[in-house]
Amino acid sequence: MAEWSFRDMARGELNVDPIQSEFFSTEAIDGLTEALVRESIQNTLDANKSGETALVRFWFSGKGEALPAKSVYLKGLEEHLRAKGSGLTTVPTFQAGIPFLLIEDFGTRGLRGDPEQERDAESKNDFYYFWRNVGRSGKREGERGRWGLGKNVFPASSQINAFFGLTKRDEEPATLLLGQSVLKVHEVNGHRKYPYGYFANVAPDDQFALPISDEQSLNQFRADFHLARTNETGLSIVVLMPDEDIREETILRAVLRQYFYPIMTGLLSVLVTKAGNELFVDRDSLNATVGDMDASFRGELLPMLKMAEWAISVTNPISVKPYPSSSAPKWEHDALDESVLEQLRPEFEKGECLAFEVPITVKPSGKPEQASKFRVFLQRDLTMQSHRPMFVREGLIITDAVRVKQRGVLSLVVAEDKALADLLGDAENPAHTEWQSRSAHFKNRYKHGESTLNYVKRSVGAIVQMLTQSASEQDLTALADVFFLAQPPTPEERRKAKSKKPEPGPEPPNPDPVEPPQPRPLQITQVQGGFTVTASKSLAAARITAAYEVRRGDAFNRYHPADFVLGEDPIEIATHNTEVIEHTLNQLRVGPLEKGSALTVTGFDQARDLAVRISVEES
Repeated sequence: MAEWSFRDMARGELNVDPIQSEFFSTEAIDGLTEALVRESIQNTLDANKSGETALVRFWFSGKGEALPAKSVYLKGLEEHLRAKGSGLTTVPTFQAGIPFLLIEDFGTRGLRGDPEQERDAESKNDFYYFWRNVGRSGKREGERGRWGLGKNVFPASSQINAFFGLTKRDEEPATLLLGQSVLKVHEVNGHRKYPYGYFANVAPDDQFALPISDEQSLNQFRADFHLARTNETGLSIVVLMPDEDIREETILRAVLRQYFYPIMTGLLSVLVTKAGNELFVDRDSLNATVGDMDASFRGELLPMLKMAEWAISVTNPISVKPYPSSSAPKWEHDALDESVLEQLRPEFEKGECLAFEVPITVKPSGKPEQASKFRVFLQRDLTMQSHRPMFVREGLIITDAVRVKQRGVLSLVVAEDKALADLLGDAENPAHTEWQSRSAHFKNRYKHGESTLNYVKRSVGAIVQMLTQSASEQDLTALADVFFLAQPPTPEERRKAKSKKPEPGPEPPNPDPVEPPQPRPLQITQVQGGFTVTASKSLAAARITAAYEVRRGDAFNRYHPADFVLGEDPIEIATHNTEVIEHTLNQLRVGPLEKGSALTVTGFDQARDLAVRISVEES
């Protein structure tokens, strides 16, 4: 009978504790629930059989269907959980039973490949890369994962860091079962134990973990964990004792928020437990399911659902001019003809939806360049609320692709063309929440790679700027009250100055001609509740510090986080043709900047005076 086993570590073997779960500790992911949902469904979309709608099932056992405390599925595990150095701060008693979360996908190929493979080979082996690799992925170009770290969210979602996986494939052996627990280097009975343990048939000579394949054990597992899978290919994951934050309602919210787009396109459907029953969500029931959620959630998601539904139906988007393929991509003011803009501006101001198709050239290093494209969908929010642009790569929402909000604009950017989707996927962090131009998977893999990435990220701001630039005017006196700039003399002061007669004396020499002042590299103007900084020349970066004025002392030295924190409510940041590199407390660093690049920060207390200090880094 299979049981849990952690191999002994050899003398002198390096102690290395797993840290992969830290890759999912990001503000862009709302806790473990969203990380778990994103990884589960992303794997399903990658393994989807062409032309089929993939189905993912999330099922909670609750207390009623929990495993008994003395379950065979814990045999050999508890002594490791309670061992010194296991990494668990608390270990449950299991007296109330062992609840679990079941995640199954259908319409997928399962984990194919030789289950006894122990090293890299030329042939693709999903089983080997899923169970026997960390930070190494067998996924090829064009698939959504790159890092080989996503599967670590399964043990991270368990209070005892343990999960099972049963896969059904269309090859022999057809069905395989394995369990894995990820702890730290620990000691049991005087023996140092490796962090990764398996529920498996362990070879006595070399402690190699072999998957379970006998029919009796597999049938018992299906019954004990309420699997819906019988003969369908795919993967069933069981997370033992899921984290307390992972609940029915948080799973449903994460599914709707993170994967509404592939559901709407018919690529995905989901079964999720709600109030003890299974709720089926597909493109026909999506809007009704969101409509049954609380008012705050509906207000967040329904506008994007409406825009996405319209975006999917668009067949004739407005074409943006291509840039010269020999150069790095860059947004120019004439990317749309003025005659086209004159027609679009009234439509945009009335709140009508606009669709644009943007050509782009992808240049993989050492390979021929490829023509590609992406689409941008815009709508003026007449309530003038601020929204982050939403970026979708092959059905996966990249939640933190752009961190700043666009005031008064709802926007959706969709990249589904393979060449560009591959580039964007290579730039993603392990949690697939943002695009990083300096990532090891991206750097030096593309000619003009960083410029291509920025071209996509800045698309919303660039097009909005073209749609609104004719109405924009600079108020040169706007900051007179806020930033204590010197006031021009009044007419009375001018008359008094002219009436004063000069004292007699020698004629003063003619002064040397004064050189005209050079324009400042950055100009600052007031907007309601904040300020705008505009570049008059190219700069590498600029650092902006803000603080409320005080009666005594230096405003910047007297700043306190209770006043405001840049990037957190109610402070909103919007950029044009530049990016926020970092923001901490009351400081922002933006760049690179070109002539016309702008940053707007709003949301400050309008009853208080604001001081702003700027330093520049020349190109």
